[in-house]
Amino acid sequence: MPPAVARALAFDPSRLAPTAAIRSALGVTTPLAIGAAAGHPADGAIAAVGALPVGVAAMTGELPVAPVGLLVATTIGMATSTFVGSLCSGHVIAVVFTLALWGFVAGLMVALGRAATVTGVQALIGLIVFGRYPGGMSTAALHAGWVLAGGLMQTLFAVVLRPPRRHGPERQAIADLYQRLAALALGSTYGGPSGAAHAAATRVLTMRGSEQAELRGLVDEGARIRLELQALQSVNDIPGVEDLTGAAAGRLSRLSRAVLRGTPVEAETPDLAGAVDVLRQTHAAEGRAGTPQRFAAARAAALLGQLRAAERLADALSGARWVALPRIAGVSARLQLGSTLAGGLARLREAARDADAPAFRHAVRLAVLLPAAEIVSRQLPWQRGYWVPLTTVVILKPDYAATVQRGVARLVGTGLGIVVAGVLVAEARPTGLGLIVAAGLAAWASYTVFAASYALYTFALTALIVFLISTGDPRPLAAVADRGLDTLLGGAIALIGYAAWPTPEERTLRSTTAQLLDSLADYADVVLGGYAGGRYDADLRARATDRARAARRAREEAQASLDRALAEPTRLRPDTTVAQSVLAGARREVITLHALRTTLQDSTEHIALPEVAPVTGEVVTALHELASAVREHRDAVLPALREGQHQIEQAADEAGGGSLRGRRLGVVAAHLDPLVDAIDTIAHVLDGEMTA
Repeated sequence: MPPAVARALAFDPSRLAPTAAIRSALGVTTPLAIGAAAGHPADGAIAAVGALPVGVAAMTGELPVAPVGLLVATTIGMATSTFVGSLCSGHVIAVVFTLALWGFVAGLMVALGRAATVTGVQALIGLIVFGRYPGGMSTAALHAGWVLAGGLMQTLFAVVLRPPRRHGPERQAIADLYQRLAALALGSTYGGPSGAAHAAATRVLTMRGSEQAELRGLVDEGARIRLELQALQSVNDIPGVEDLTGAAAGRLSRLSRAVLRGTPVEAETPDLAGAVDVLRQTHAAEGRAGTPQRFAAARAAALLGQLRAAERLADALSGARWVALPRIAGVSARLQLGSTLAGGLARLREAARDADAPAFRHAVRLAVLLPAAEIVSRQLPWQRGYWVPLTTVVILKPDYAATVQRGVARLVGTGLGIVVAGVLVAEARPTGLGLIVAAGLAAWASYTVFAASYALYTFALTALIVFLISTGDPRPLAAVADRGLDTLLGGAIALIGYAAWPTPEERTLRSTTAQLLDSLADYADVVLGGYAGGRYDADLRARATDRARAARRAREEAQASLDRALAEPTRLRPDTTVAQSVLAGARREVITLHALRTTLQDSTEHIALPEVAPVTGEVVTALHELASAVREHRDAVLPALREGQHQIEQAADEAGGGSLRGRRLGVVAAHLDPLVDAIDTIAHVLDGEMTA
């Protein structure tokens, strides 16, 4: 089987969601039942159409509570598009122009992420479907009102009936990771190696498409904690290390249970912090920078900060965000929301001005292909030609792999759904309660397999739409046959349109890789600047948090671009060597910077280290230079980072380990080594690429 077809028909049973699907299926069947009871089954079907995409949005939520903002936005988008589509219906020029405008805006919204993409696509669907139902202002308002009612009802079900704990497989994998880390801290092999558990947790998050930041953060913190525990094992003969790892094991076990149960972590006991203080006071002043004693003290402080960070993430995963440490307790959610909105508008403007950006290309393809599909569909001799542009918008994606996979899955699922549901309607002719039950089962099945298999989701969704069509159509089988032909034509338009103007991933891959390096430079500037200036006040804390988030987003975007590049056909696939090396190096750099930041924020006393300022500038310059070299496809010319690192080590030795200055310089010197190594490795890869 060709790889693209295999991926399109792939089935992941771990992503089945039968329990959550019951809630969304109720949101679809309830309007049907109310409409049937009131003697207006067609109006109930329209409300069910409004509830259907909102249920899809509810299934994509990744928070411990219902994604109300996403559901309301999807509902309003569907209702508004329904109203506009109904007003434009009957005026071909108005429909075509509106489709072009809606398509361009919806295409740009992919730059804002998955939630915005869902809202944009569902708004397009509302415009396409109701653009074929002519009527005046009152009819348009009536249709929009029913769609709004259905969407709000689905939102109500999502809020009231939302399961209290989600992400069972992810929680299990992460809990197993932290339990194995606890065993590692005790020097035990119980449960297997922690490295295998980390790989398994990463694989589960990738396979299930988990986008919740707390889940990914817990896995990343687990990797950092594992490295610290392994480092401490190399100096476990130093007095105090065994007490530290024993206390850490207890914290890790309690954290594992909290993640699995979805509850806040138990209050921190004083044994761990006390063990860290003993190591600091006993060994931090001993020997030269880099000696085992100083190394153990630095690793202990980093481990404490990482455990606290993991506990904050676990608390946030349980919904107990108020448990955060006092130093960030004053952040206003409203201010964060405003910043997110402003940032989203800025990204939309940026995408609209960049003709080579994937979002811009996707927007142009939609703006051209949707009106073309609409015009073609109006020339067809059969009814309900709106399935042609509707299929086009559902299949067409910003990248090659997703477009092909969606196209194959859609065609296969639609064909099977038409046959199975068509035979059922023809033979059983369900009406009344039987029709509601059949539609409810189809809705439940579609939501259950939504994340597990797009082909099966399309199959169940097609069956559901066949049942909805039969509520007001005297010839449902003819309508089903028309939809099958429309789907084939719409899929062909999407695939041909993408092939005519593809989005080569090479430029995006270089851009996202360079942006990752720039983000790391900004993060390093803030963290190392905190040591140079001897402070970690509210302003620096806020900037460090923002830069860390920006670095995480940049890394996720670079990884997503790399995955898309690897899925492209050979003739389009770029060289991914540099991107893979940058991602590997970036991970080491992030771990180091996080460790430095944690030590800085957990310090009760700060002191300015002007010796760190020159190294800070060199590290920032080197990372920006690497970013420019990636963008411009050239060698990187770096400052002498090793020399700066050695100067910090010498300054630490001269200051003496007994002083705060000496200990703090020792921490910086110890962390500069892996940071400089990662930067030099990336530069070496770039040099090798140019030589080749």
